[in-house]
Amino acid sequence: MSVLSSAACVIALGASLGSGSALAQTEPTFSSAFRSAIGLMLTHEYEEARPIAEQALTLASDPAEHYRARHILTDISARLGDWQATASYSGEAYAIIMDDPALQGALVLNAAHMAAEEARAATMLNNLDRAADANARMIALHPQAGEGWRAIAPDGAVHDGGLSCPLLSEGLLRFDLLGADDALPGCVYWNLDDVGLRVLDGDGFEAELTRLQAASETTRELEPPETLQALGEQVRLFDLGAPTPVSEPRHALVLSLHNAQRTLTLEFPATTTHAALAAVSERFADLP
Repeated sequence: MSVLSSAACVIALGASLGSGSALAQTEPTFSSAFRSAIGLMLTHEYEEARPIAEQALTLASDPAEHYRARHILTDISARLGDWQATASYSGEAYAIIMDDPALQGALVLNAAHMAAEEARAATMLNNLDRAADANARMIALHPQAGEGWRAIAPDGAVHDGGLSCPLLSEGLLRFDLLGADDALPGCVYWNLDDVGLRVLDGDGFEAELTRLQAASETTRELEPPETLQALGEQVRLFDLGAPTPVSEPRHALVLSLHNAQRTLTLEFPATTTHAALAAVSERFADLP
């Protein structure tokens, strides 16, 4: 679930694959099984995707394929609420990347994402020691975090500037930390319904508008309804289009809060209710 989350990674990967709803008629390969599983995930057919992703895992022949199969099995298992499988697959995916120098160099961000998934699953299983370990690995590894972030057991992330980002809140999982290369400290969340949130500690309103407008030539601005205008001191709404032919169109809402001391950007399926957006923005508007 953009490169901001595992779910976004799956959508981005699937963009060039078509729907892939059935395996090729010839003998299956890793690639054909993997593509079919991705296609089913894009249409939210997770029960159907799981056995095909498991088949891809049995057909994997190198570390990269073993990682990719475990990555999508992590995503599928989380959406099915199978937290034991989520913990196992994410932990294995993390280990594969970290044990292979070539993969580690190319996929360190993915390793951080797998650690975040493992931390969530461990939390859901009430294994707080494992959650704390995975949370600390996520924070230490994340290439976009920069300096200043530290882990607070079992599931916290605190920046020297004061921003505190819990692992889980309002059903959202902290996937990314920001602050490298003089960027504002921030954190990025996603939930299992593909709602994403960027929390920036400071005035990042104009920068977020520029980022969204540069992301796609088809991005267009919309007039926010009154229910959304009430959520911030400055409010802008964008239509981001559909990331794949089988995906729902997505919108983005940028909010400036507390006299420009906090910036929130929500990215979400166009059918997401305003009440759900309000609940998320109100919760994260007042993070320390």
